[in-house]
Amino acid sequence: MPTEAEQSTGVAVAEAEAAPVVTEAKADNDTTSSATSSATVAAGAVPPVVDASGAAEGSAPGRMSKPVIVAAAVAGVVLVALPMAFGGLLGDDNPGDGTKDAGYAQDLPPGGGFVPGVAAPPTDAALPGIQPGAQPGQALPGQTADGVPAGQAVPSAQGGTPGGPAVPGAPAAGGGPGPAQQPQRQGPPAPPAAKTVSYEGTAGKGCGGGTGFSGVGAYSDGKAGWVNHGNGGCGTSFASIPMSGDANKDDPSAYGLWTFNTGPVTTGTCAVSVFIPNGDLTAVGGSPSVYRVFDRFAVDKGTPVGTFQVDQIANRGRWVSVGTFRINGAKLAVQLLNRGRDWSGSNKTYAHHAASTVKAKCQA
Repeated sequence: MPTEAEQSTGVAVAEAEAAPVVTEAKADNDTTSSATSSATVAAGAVPPVVDASGAAEGSAPGRMSKPVIVAAAVAGVVLVALPMAFGGLLGDDNPGDGTKDAGYAQDLPPGGGFVPGVAAPPTDAALPGIQPGAQPGQALPGQTADGVPAGQAVPSAQGGTPGGPAVPGAPAAGGGPGPAQQPQRQGPPAPPAAKTVSYEGTAGKGCGGGTGFSGVGAYSDGKAGWVNHGNGGCGTSFASIPMSGDANKDDPSAYGLWTFNTGPVTTGTCAVSVFIPNGDLTAVGGSPSVYRVFDRFAVDKGTPVGTFQVDQIANRGRWVSVGTFRINGAKLAVQLLNRGRDWSGSNKTYAHHAASTVKAKCQA
């Protein structure tokens, strides 16, 4: 039965059939050679023209001679070359529609044109990173459905990461541009905060820094006159001023006066506090002691801006806050009056008012 190649060419078969083999009756050795030649013809090869007697004499029994093998190879080459030559001579007006050359199939087989003897095409299982049976669009190992490596945030439609703020100007989720940001209007810059102007000072015996203390009308008369206490230092010294003898009447010729030059605070308020030292009735005996506050140093020509009283006996050894007072012209003065009773019944007690230190904290 002819093969596909023989059906395509129709030449090899004709030549094979046109070459009958004539055998002669010879010895047993001749019969073996003839059988071998017949098998060769049956396989489709064109037997060569050889001298049967010479082949029988020079070949070993049961083996083909070298001329026979060479002739078979030449015949095979001719069988392959003839169809190609005939195909070129006949021409191919419509490529792809005519008779195909030997060795080529008319239509691709279901295997996709696989040629025996060539390496098999790779399958899905052989490709790295593809799972067998995976469909197009499925995620690969280590990837999400969007093709992004696992563990990495998938960019959102608005140009940001999930959970994060949208990027200004990025397209919105619907595909259109995001809302345009309106420029923020800024009003005029706020004026700088005003710098706080303040003053703080302590006045008394031995104190300085723009403060002063003076005992107006002071005189010495033992325990009946002015008595000084301490070492003369600020905060460790004070003076005892004798009382007028009348709880409602002052001796205008004698008083204590503390003065403050408030410097940067020309107009404002000052919080005043008075320190009451320790001592007996003859040193610290005002009950109460009366003070007046001025916004000038000349206390005999002006009107006080305020007054206050302190029970010295009840507040010995501590500071007493007495209030806040208005000032003007960067001046503050505190005056201690001498009104008070220095006797009990018919006996002289020699009670005195204590004039120690006064503190002022002022702010414009």
